[in-house]
Order: sequence, then structure tokens, then C-alpha cells
Amino acid sequence: MHVWSKLSSAKWRDAWEERFLGLGQTDAVISELPGGKSVRVEVYCETEARAREIAAQFGGSVRELKRQNWAALAPPRRAPIKIRDALLITGEAEPGRLHELAAAHPGRGVISIPAELAFGTGDHATTSTCLRLLVDISRAYARAGRGWSMLDLGTGTGLLAIAAHKLGAAPVEGFDFDPTAVAVATRNLERNGAAAAEVYGADVFEWEPDPGRAFDVVAANLFADVLCPNLGKIAAALAPGGHWILSGILREHEGDVLAAARSAGLPEPEAKRKGKWVTLHSHVA
Repeated sequence: MHVWSKLSSAKWRDAWEERFLGLGQTDAVISELPGGKSVRVEVYCETEARAREIAAQFGGSVRELKRQNWAALAPPRRAPIKIRDALLITGEAEPGRLHELAAAHPGRGVISIPAELAFGTGDHATTSTCLRLLVDISRAYARAGRGWSMLDLGTGTGLLAIAAHKLGAAPVEGFDFDPTAVAVATRNLERNGAAAAEVYGADVFEWEPDPGRAFDVVAANLFADVLCPNLGKIAAALAPGGHWILSGILREHEGDVLAAARSAGLPEPEAKRKGKWVTLHSHVA
């Protein structure tokens, strides 16, 4: 047994929880240090290679531990997450259990997202708000009797892309700068019968929207310092009448993102606030 650990500012606690305490994740501990300004993030790994993989992505240190009965110490799995009356997000991956969940929740699309080294299990306020917006948007398009397409910037586990696919979007694309996230998202798309959606590696700072291809929905669940310089690209990727969703925004950065959105020519959005996080949504007339 090996443990990876890292000290971090307490303001990033939610982001660490989403990374390492998602559905089914039972091998992580996040501890607040005296004074409340810092946290210690620890992930307990069966192999040194797994711990080194985390360190390669996030820095921190790795140390060996004496073997114990870690399974007996692990907290119980989290309950599935319900999104409106349309989706059910679970960390389960075993086909029999997924079948049971589908039978117990008729009418919901069951999405399996086992906890891995990528952002987006549905627990975090930013992700769950994006999912609810996607359900609402999909129903608006259904009432209008038309299809829709979706682009997911910073796709992480691929959860938003999978949800869009299950809600009827086509085509669906997503990209992430992290190769591990792209690999995780590809597995998740296949696991959830959404292989028709496309995920690929790209850095939003280097990515340029295809002028001949626009999307009805563009979602970006990214931090404000990534969103602000790239809102012009998001505007360029939107189809006429399209919806845009910006999330991953801390309340203290909301004004900066709103100002950048206005400068990019995006219409005034509705803000949905949950705790210290903000999600912005609007559509282009």
C-alpha cells in the first residue's frame, strides 16, 4: 500500500473532492489543517505505480504504508445522484447492478461513471447544475420538434457529453487537455453506449472553433482564469439560437466572467448559485 499526499489551499477543497471523492471512491481523505487555510489531500493506492501516476499529474509526495485491512476502514459507497426525472448517475460499473438500477428507476437514463483520475462524477455543484440545465435544454428542443448538437470543453470523465447523448443530442463532441481524462472519457462513453460521441485531446487555449461547424449547446465547466480568455471562441462555436453554459466559477470571480462574456458579445445570462460556485446560462437570439 502506498499513499499520495499534497498540501493545498482550502479554497480548492471542492475541486479536490470532485477529483478524488466521487461516486464509489473510497480511498481518499481530505483533512483541514489548523487555521482553516490549507487542506491535506491523501489518496491510498494498492500499487506504487498508481500513486506515482497521481503525483505525475498533481505533484505532491508518495510514501509506502504497512498493509492493513483498508476495505474494512473504507466508507460506504455514495448513493446514486438523480438529475430531474431524467438521469441517474452512479459509480457502479457491474452490469448486473446497473440493470437493477435501471429497473428500479424506470424512465431515467442510467450513467455509469466509476471514480477515476478525471473531473466530473456528478457530485460537485458545478457538474450537477450543468446536468440539470442539459435536461431542461433538451426538453426545450424536444418541444420545438428539432434536434440539437453539443460541444463540451474540458470534458473530464465525459459525463456531460454522455448525458447530452442520452438526452438526444447528436453530434456530441468533447475535449480535454489531460490525456488521462481523454482515456477515461473514452472508456466511459463506451461503457454507457455513447461511443457515437467523440472525445479528443485539445488545449482550449490552442483550440480554434471550426468556422463551418457550430453547436446548439456549448458547455465549459472550467475555472474562471481559463474561461475568461476563451469566451470569444465559445461565442464563435455557437449556432444561432444556441445555448451556452459556463460553470466552475467561484462567486468571487463571477463579475470577471460576466464582464468577459459581455466583451465576447454573449447575451446576459442567468446565474445559478450553489454554495460558493456559480453556473451561468443563456442563449443566443
